[in-house]
Amino acid sequence: MSGSNSVPLIWPVMPLDIGTVRLKNNLLLAPMAGVTDGPFRRMCHEQGAGLTISELASAKAILLGNKTTVSMLHFSGQQRPFAVQLFGHNSADIAAAASFVESLGVCDIIDLNMGCPVSKVVKTGAGAGLMKTPELAETIIRAVRAAVKVPVTVKFRLGWCSGQMNFRDFARMAVDSGVAAITVHARTREAGYSGVADWSKFEGMQDLCGSIPFIANGDITSVDDLKKVHEISGCRGFMIGRAAIGRPWLFNALKKPAGAVLTEPAPAERFRLFREHLVEMLMEHGQKGVPLFRVHLFAYLRGHPRASQFRREMCNQRDPVKVIDAGQRFFLP
Repeated sequence: MSGSNSVPLIWPVMPLDIGTVRLKNNLLLAPMAGVTDGPFRRMCHEQGAGLTISELASAKAILLGNKTTVSMLHFSGQQRPFAVQLFGHNSADIAAAASFVESLGVCDIIDLNMGCPVSKVVKTGAGAGLMKTPELAETIIRAVRAAVKVPVTVKFRLGWCSGQMNFRDFARMAVDSGVAAITVHARTREAGYSGVADWSKFEGMQDLCGSIPFIANGDITSVDDLKKVHEISGCRGFMIGRAAIGRPWLFNALKKPAGAVLTEPAPAERFRLFREHLVEMLMEHGQKGVPLFRVHLFAYLRGHPRASQFRREMCNQRDPVKVIDAGQRFFLP
């Protein structure tokens, strides 16, 4: 499968403007901790994603000069446009971190995480914890908007739990605070990543957001999913997360007519992407590249009859040559 330019856009996939930033299409790679590092973002961009977003980065860690966190913002092969996602609970800290990130010139958009369900994040009042304190969330949005010139976007969930779904009021607040786009994951914080994303809650969301793009997120895996969630919400964009792990070609595959069957690339092409991805992980992360690649490694094997055998063989493997050799035996027996 070749680069994204060779695949024509078919409704509902189309260009998207986020503030002053024009995306080639409205298929966005979701920010995922431990997943969306530089090599994976590059793979997904080459395979058709219109925007890639960093792993969530702690504003406080950036201000303290934490090398690991700051290094997440830099990637020599980063294609543009690119967004950096920040999280925190202190408006001054997040505004200062956003200003610092903008000064580096590494991104085109600042995205604010107000939906992460992980306990160590929400217990500080950050991530999805901000859905319980919308006044603080508004203060953060306004502070960041005042601190940077690039568009500011926000991502959150349906609410804290099934009994506290305040996403519509939260979206109105975000629009009034001047965000350039809103993304909602169709689960509550309580649900985490379990169960099924509830797209029915998205009814009329684009109308609510007015001229600001509403971007739908959660369990979007097929062309028919795009059509269905668009019919419900009127959304202008789609954010793809876990479905793209091990399948970076999914973005190009989604640029097909509704009802089309999504076909996997030929085995030789899948192996090429597998090998290229691992090599880039090694170049970016050094010796840690192989263990960090494992989440992608096992995802590349999904659906193969020998996948469980391969996982057992590779679960503790740290030699990249052996991983590539095993991958070749797997994809090209």
